[in-house]
Amino acid sequence: MRVSSSGSSQPAVVLIIDPEPLNQRAMRDQLMRLGYSARSADDYESAAAILEATPPDVVLLTGVTGTGEGWADLQTQIDNWGLPVLKLAESGAQALPTISDAELRMRLDAALQSRKLHETLVMENARLAAERLYDPITGLFNRRYMMIRVEEEVKRSSRHSYPLSCLLLDIDRFDAVNEAWGHMVGDEVLRNMAHVVIRGLRATDIIARYRDDQFIALLTDTDAEGAQVAANRLRDAVAAHDFVNPTSSDPIKVTASIGVAYWVPTARPGEGTWEPQLIGLAERALRAAKQSGPNRLVMLQAA
Repeated sequence: MRVSSSGSSQPAVVLIIDPEPLNQRAMRDQLMRLGYSARSADDYESAAAILEATPPDVVLLTGVTGTGEGWADLQTQIDNWGLPVLKLAESGAQALPTISDAELRMRLDAALQSRKLHETLVMENARLAAERLYDPITGLFNRRYMMIRVEEEVKRSSRHSYPLSCLLLDIDRFDAVNEAWGHMVGDEVLRNMAHVVIRGLRATDIIARYRDDQFIALLTDTDAEGAQVAANRLRDAVAAHDFVNPTSSDPIKVTASIGVAYWVPTARPGEGTWEPQLIGLAERALRAAKQSGPNRLVMLQAA
């Protein structure tokens, strides 16, 4: 009989920790008879090395108990992997405790079930975390993620005296697209725009959907001249692109207005910009671009 781990077709792996070779052998034989795969270690240090290389599904303490030497490191590994621990011996016991096949199977099955539940919760938490950081329409990062990254990039630029620019793009007259073709077509235009922005900028630039029909990008290690070149290249790419219209053979044509805030860190520590100022200045530049007409670029320098 094969006892699977977390839905796998492979037998669950049980790591036995016991200083006595005879105890290890007896427990390995019992586990293998029940359909489990078994490994063994003489002490906590050896067990930690096994966990680091090939983590088991359950840790079984048959002779070593308590918090002896090496336990702290092992406990950290166990917690990192979310492994259940079963203790079959009292503290200081030398003889292997007698446990029936039925009881051992019951306790191991319960432990495996708890691990499966733990893995399910970890996966669900990861999924929810991803949803909180990604835009569901475009697949880009969202505003929440950008607010985290802009703080990191401002600190990095300040630490190394690298220039940093923030680009904010707004689709001109996007409301007209939704009114003429509906929001499903509007969403398709947004997805197309995400691809245009990605192709128009560098792989090192950090791109996100900011809000509604706006896209934001942090242009790392980029001064005013570099930001201007990138923004104009992006405006031209948007104007030249044929945006797919699923309801018509004719493509949709749009333009974009762009606001850019650029910043060169001061040589004096503790002085310079901060993340709300950089994005806020890009928003101000974008408003000025929109007011001056469609397909415009305005740039402002952060203090």
